[in-house]
Amino acid sequence: MIQSLWNIGLKTADLDRDIDFFQNIGAELLVREHVTVGNERVEYAALRLGGVRMLLFPKVVFEEKIEGGVRPGLTHAVYEVDDFDAEYERIKALGAMVLIEPVEISAGVGRRKLAFFLSPGGFVFEVMQVLEARL
Repeated sequence: MIQSLWNIGLKTADLDRDIDFFQNIGAELLVREHVTVGNERVEYAALRLGGVRMLLFPKVVFEEKIEGGVRPGLTHAVYEVDDFDAEYERIKALGAMVLIEPVEISAGVGRRKLAFFLSPGGFVFEVMQVLEARL
């Protein structure tokens, strides 16, 4: 079952500039690093602003799977689930297109099992189960 919104994802044209901007308006930088998702190594920064975690990426991992690419700005929402395998199968059966197959990652935010979907109406979202929390 989907528990809660864990973070929002944003694509940025200038990661350093956006980190500085968000810190200047009150965000706390939680972590900045590179992480491997599947076979792709991506850079990201996690910030918290107004109680909401934001993950900023120069390039999102599902970018090539979206017709026309992904423009800078809000890219996806991440929902925490309590039973990843059951939710993955349920969402797929309901007609969502799988953008990123299930994968386990380890990063500054902790260990996660995750997958990305595209809803029939075009909304990109991720479901993830926290395996080890660091943030």
